[in-house]
Amino acid sequence: MDRRTFLLSAGAVGLAACAQPERNLLDAYEGTNLPLEPGNPAPTASTTGGVVVVEDDEADPDAVPVESPYPVSVPEEDLPGLLFMAGAAAATVVAHQALGSGDATWSFANPIASGGPLVFVVEEFDGLDNFRVLLPTRPNGSFGRISAPDVPLKRHNYRILVALDDFHLTVFDHDATIFDTEVGVARENTPTPQGRYYTTELLRPPAAHSVYGDFAYGLSGYSDALTEFAGGPGQLGIHGTNDPDTIGTNVSSGCIRLRNADISHLVEDIGLPTGVPVAVV
Repeated sequence: MDRRTFLLSAGAVGLAACAQPERNLLDAYEGTNLPLEPGNPAPTASTTGGVVVVEDDEADPDAVPVESPYPVSVPEEDLPGLLFMAGAAAATVVAHQALGSGDATWSFANPIASGGPLVFVVEEFDGLDNFRVLLPTRPNGSFGRISAPDVPLKRHNYRILVALDDFHLTVFDHDATIFDTEVGVARENTPTPQGRYYTTELLRPPAAHSVYGDFAYGLSGYSDALTEFAGGPGQLGIHGTNDPDTIGTNVSSGCIRLRNADISHLVEDIGLPTGVPVAVV
């Protein structure tokens, strides 16, 4: 399988999703990808939240009535912050710019190049046949419509808010704050584009306390300042750091930096999955 990992410079340049030769990847970064299915925490994790697999027989007497905008019934207590992620079942998922469009606009491989599963965040349901989803591609904020049979649904109630000017990251579950912390953000000449993204993959460096921390979540967004870095397209990410003194400063080229204890808490204690929306403001 073709492998790709995230490669960061000492300046945390945009968590560039590399497509470099194997000599730059497999030798130095073998084993970085966590074999996580969406919603499953790391092997040593305990989780207080979770992702619910959506099944057709998930009937509940207290569920949302039939006129619900969702294709399945959802318990009322799960409505606050409710989100659906679509995990690809097919080897390729095709997204169209408009419903019924004859020509494919985007094509996404599953698994993704890092070896993890392809996931999308659902923004709108077109009945039971098509979903409008946020896409992990340039330009940032692209949406497409995909066929429901290609992407089984899971639901969760997590979301992340990154306030750049405040150097602050907040994690919500059911609209309640479950974690907030100070972060390092981008320098002025390589800003993080504001917008709505989502976590696409979770990687672990081969060595503890590396330059990009103990864990890294890839995001669906890309740098506007760097169209290419280290052989990759300049993908954004949320990751740890081996230099905690940079937290609370403008230091990176697009990524959001956390202390290693904080990124480890998201992965190992909360069990934060892929497919979590990230609003950067």
